[in-house]
Amino acid sequence: MLSAKYRNGVPPDSRAAFPHMAPYVEPYLDEHSRRVVESVCTAAEGLGVPPLAVALSWARDQEGVASAVVGPRTLPQLEGILRVEAVELPPEIRDALDDATSGRGR
Repeated sequence: MLSAKYRNGVPPDSRAAFPHMAPYVEPYLDEHSRRVVESVCTAAEGLGVPPLAVALSWARDQEGVASAVVGPRTLPQLEGILRVEAVELPPEIRDALDDATSGRGR
């Protein structure tokens, strides 16, 4: 979700496009999730990095988070994930994402 893959709907090549997988993804396509994704995308545009980099960097830096589960299907996806290690989010962006994910950014 936070990679912005579903930002404009369900892509035909996504897991959610398969009827047996859609029920697992649909709960995350609500209005709150859309606001969080838009916050991630705004931060990504401002930093000049992909939304995935912002999302994984934010998750990585959360207190109590030991790891983030990723599911690359292609080598370029994996390479993008591995480049995230070099991304550092400014405190203002971390705070804005904290607000958006907690519901305070509504």
